[in-house]
Amino acid sequence: MSVPKYKEIIDVLNEELGGGKLHQGDKFYSESEICSRFNVSSTTAVKVLNVLQQQNKVTRIKGKGTFVAKENHKSVVLYTDLNMSNGHSEGVKVLNVEIKDDKTVLKKMGLHSSDKYLKVTRIRCIGEKTSQYSVSNIRLDYIDKNKLDDDSNFDSVYSRIKEDAGLDPYKLPYTQRTTISKVKDSNILNYFNGTNDLYIYQERLTYLPIVDNSILEYAYTYKLPEFWGMETESVFGGNI
Repeated sequence: MSVPKYKEIIDVLNEELGGGKLHQGDKFYSESEICSRFNVSSTTAVKVLNVLQQQNKVTRIKGKGTFVAKENHKSVVLYTDLNMSNGHSEGVKVLNVEIKDDKTVLKKMGLHSSDKYLKVTRIRCIGEKTSQYSVSNIRLDYIDKNKLDDDSNFDSVYSRIKEDAGLDPYKLPYTQRTTISKVKDSNILNYFNGTNDLYIYQERLTYLPIVDNSILEYAYTYKLPEFWGMETESVFGGNI
């Protein structure tokens, strides 16, 4: 099956964006330049620019043109989570540990529809306040089933996996997406006492070594903004 022309053009332009030919804030190709270079109609050129904008690769400014987006994409940085507890004591409470077979989660984890996984639901508290609600969905074959009877065995999910499977999740590759979101589930909101309209929302996939794209854990977390922070340091031009 042939690839649509606009997708071919997007692939070429994305290579240029990622290859150092174009830099953040640079003037990008105009609609007419794309038409001329790739011998396509203005309709196709507009579609290319629209998709690149949706991908947050370019920014279109009325009356000025199209520019390479200033946001970082696939940049190498040093990342540090900030501890925002301000000296208050921290604690974890395991709410539930259960074997599940939700089809949506199974698909997300790349498992068969007949498989099951372990769902661990926890809250983290700073002082007397709930700062975080998290759900970890883990492949069952990396957990000792004899530990399922005691929820306290899952205060730290990664320590549990490390002890049971000899695998350190902190050293595994992962992808994580962080956004701002409202909490629609009233059961989750109850743990936060309904104190905030917006929360930090993170989704994370942790991958197993050796096996391509095999997922160990799919996790999602809601955090109070006041207890969340990060610091990044660019290593552009330096050594890692």
